[in-house]
Amino acid sequence: MRQTIRWQASGAPYAVPELAIDPARTALLIVDMQQYSALPRQVLDANLRLRDFFRAHGLPVIYLRVGSLLPDAQDQHPKRRESWLRAPGAPPFRCPRGSAAYELCAELAPLPTELVLDKNSTGAFNSSPLDYYLHQLGVENLVVTGVSTNHCVDTTARDAADRGYNVILVEDACADRDPVAHRTTLETFARHFGAVRRTEEVLALFTALLSRAPAGVA
Repeated sequence: MRQTIRWQASGAPYAVPELAIDPARTALLIVDMQQYSALPRQVLDANLRLRDFFRAHGLPVIYLRVGSLLPDAQDQHPKRRESWLRAPGAPPFRCPRGSAAYELCAELAPLPTELVLDKNSTGAFNSSPLDYYLHQLGVENLVVTGVSTNHCVDTTARDAADRGYNVILVEDACADRDPVAHRTTLETFARHFGAVRRTEEVLALFTALLSRAPAGVA
């Protein structure tokens, strides 16, 4: 059942102040919360709260992982293979599928009923079957979290918005090493692409929406 919710700030350029959504067609998309970086631990608690809420309401939880699919990273384009997360003066960073660094944070261990999709590019729509699976699951709305805000999170979220998904970025469930880039990314996304909310707001919103849904829908 579609319900009208507050969407973007009415004063923003091109804003859509209200949007009708079906809350039962919502998925949580957790981006690159992996062990190769300490950054995910800054927002782990918020991600766990959202994951547990989606699980409790029978809504899809989808995890993304980024890195090379081959040990030598030959599956990545040359610029990414040589520059991704490379520190000045250091050799190229490698995080191949199957390595400990590639795995999700242990606390986020997916259930057998939850999708884990691997990608070797910044945006998930470019190198994974994410769009295909979202269509098969009947998903129209995405709640997006993870790291890093101005890289994989932003690219995936913008691509989703371009494909017609209704996207909510959860500002305190995303993290970036650069706080200025984090804030600028969220502000830009809220002006042009979708909505930005905090974890408490997302939980309150979907608690209210799902409580008004017909029995058996949520």
